[in-house]
Amino acid sequence: MTTSSRAATIALALAATLLHAPAVRALDKQGSAHGGTASGTSAGFDVSGAVSMGVSLYNPSYAARPNNTGLALMRYAGHLDLDLIGQRLSVPIDVNMFTDRLRGGGAKLVPSEFDVIAGVTSTWALGPGGIELGLRLEHDRQVGAQPGFEPPPVPNSRSQSYVDARARYLFSLAGASQRFHDAFPRTDVNGWFTPGWFAYNPSYFARPDNTGRALFRYAAHGELSLLDDLISFGLDAIFFTDRIAGNPVRPSELDLTPEIVLHRDAFELHLAYEIDLPLDQGSYRPRFLYLLAVWSFDLIADKPAALEKRGEIL
Repeated sequence: MTTSSRAATIALALAATLLHAPAVRALDKQGSAHGGTASGTSAGFDVSGAVSMGVSLYNPSYAARPNNTGLALMRYAGHLDLDLIGQRLSVPIDVNMFTDRLRGGGAKLVPSEFDVIAGVTSTWALGPGGIELGLRLEHDRQVGAQPGFEPPPVPNSRSQSYVDARARYLFSLAGASQRFHDAFPRTDVNGWFTPGWFAYNPSYFARPDNTGRALFRYAAHGELSLLDDLISFGLDAIFFTDRIAGNPVRPSELDLTPEIVLHRDAFELHLAYEIDLPLDQGSYRPRFLYLLAVWSFDLIADKPAALEKRGEIL
């Protein structure tokens, strides 16, 4: 495929994702820049990322809008990295959309929420891994009307916004240890750790029931990759704290997502279960089981980095 035809294909895929239009509560939907690779180029321009589409297979309580109404059915998402000075200076853009299964007919496939996240990151090699420093703005907004009878929405929760700063340390045992690579040549243990600070947060909540306002984010991702990353087993854990609570550094919410990932070339299939748990008050525990298909691309490289291999999709 020529560079021009590859660029056209990528543009069409991104346009389709953006046209399909959703996220919920204090969820972490920022993808790791460059699929979470621990180090990268220090010069040059590139365009890379991924597009994905998912469906909830079981959903008793996971909402379809920022005000916790509806039940999520479809998820449409896209991640884009614009490398301006290699990975030393990049612009990541994430788009997330959900649809509401409580709508009738074809409206079930129409977005009920639209989220956009954009910022700037810089990734550097550090010790056995790499560190990604970033500043991002997120805005989540309800799309369209709510159908039928639903629980009363939380006041002023039709949209949520914030600006956060974060550091993300990425690691790969196979990449850092030759002894591990020699002992397990088709295996890797990789992941990341993230401390984050909501520097400006007028409306982003600290719990699943849309109470409080998030101040800090503590997150970790671990993954066991087998058979040259053909199959992986991953776990995400994300804590949020409440800036208006008595102890603003104590977690107020924990989001857990175990998953199984099949990866072949530029394609991935994720089977994941997410549950969001309040830790200090409230009883609302949204959860759902979903299937997610992902296609990764890179305008320059013939083999793009996997979105979930040393990365994050939530």
